[in-house]
Amino acid sequence: VDESLCIGCGNCIRTCPGALITRDKVPVPIAKSWDLCIDCGHCVSVCPTGALQQRAMGPADCTPVDIRQMPSWDQAWQFLVSRRSVRVYVNKPVEKEKVQQVLDTAGFAPWGSNRHIVQWVVINDPARVRRAAEMTIDWMRSVETANPALYKEAKLSIFVDAWDAGQDPICRGAPCLIQAWAPKDERTAPQGCTIALAYAQLAAHGLGLGSSWSGGINTAAQAHRPLMETLGLTAGLVSHGTILLGYPAETFTRIPVRKPVEVTWL
Repeated sequence: VDESLCIGCGNCIRTCPGALITRDKVPVPIAKSWDLCIDCGHCVSVCPTGALQQRAMGPADCTPVDIRQMPSWDQAWQFLVSRRSVRVYVNKPVEKEKVQQVLDTAGFAPWGSNRHIVQWVVINDPARVRRAAEMTIDWMRSVETANPALYKEAKLSIFVDAWDAGQDPICRGAPCLIQAWAPKDERTAPQGCTIALAYAQLAAHGLGLGSSWSGGINTAAQAHRPLMETLGLTAGLVSHGTILLGYPAETFTRIPVRKPVEVTWL
């Protein structure tokens, strides 16, 4: 803490999620704080005078919040509810820079203990994305033999029949595919990857890109050895989510109706 800048407001003490800062002449770390700190940066972010330097970052490392860029409620609502799951894409590649922007934004998603134990895998090649779709269909065909009940219950024949008819019901022409991998035994990964992928989809929306979850590819990536080997999924890793990315071929001009949310107020 720079004592010449600290005004003793106590913001850093109150905001630390681990209660690792205590009050002395100036705020100071408690014993064992080095081992317990999760490097979330709250203390640096909340300091109004830039007095606090955390071990992983200081005020100069952080982007200032520009309140002039903050959307109003109406603008935020419009942005959030206008995002659609895009299933028709134009034949146009996605710039690598935009994919990187999407993933950089996903890195700010909340994650238990700020662990962010995720390995992003990107296939930004239409031919290779289609190959992943083809292998997903191969997996579906294998399910018909190995587990007929699941094949029927999941209505996988709809996808297989459409593929055989020359359609692409898996990737729908998307030129880019993003997966979030994490160790199988990472307890925070299922929720963390899901939230991060949701952030990625919102970032894509802001960049004029469309996206959609691909449960088919992701399930195949967890169960179909040939696809796992093609993707490079090594033992101990699992894909916790797959999204398709590309420029949408359609423009949505209305926000569709959704059924009222069910709430239990306690």
